[in-house]
Amino acid sequence: MERQIWADMKAKNLAAVEAKLAPGFQSVHPDGARDRAREIALIKGLNIGPYTLKDFKVTKSGDLLIVTYSITVAETVDGKKLPARPAMRQSVWVKNPAGWQWIAHANLNPL
Repeated sequence: MERQIWADMKAKNLAAVEAKLAPGFQSVHPDGARDRAREIALIKGLNIGPYTLKDFKVTKSGDLLIVTYSITVAETVDGKKLPARPAMRQSVWVKNPAGWQWIAHANLNPL
């Protein structure tokens, strides 16, 4: 799921990304928290270059999957090119009637 959401974001497949975001989605970034609508706006402005995902750790708790991983990604956010260095991320996925959806994400890589 994590690999697919990154592929969808890189391909700018916003319909697929939006379908994967749960209604109660929330994220945290160095500049603060975002709700679903603000995260979608951020994703729309992303330009993702080559990336590598590794060091996955997945914990299942009921209908939740907690996923931590390392990513090295060349990306541009709001016109600012960020350095491609390894950074940790965390996502939470929830299983609901729509299937597995992304409900939370932490990206503390400085902008």
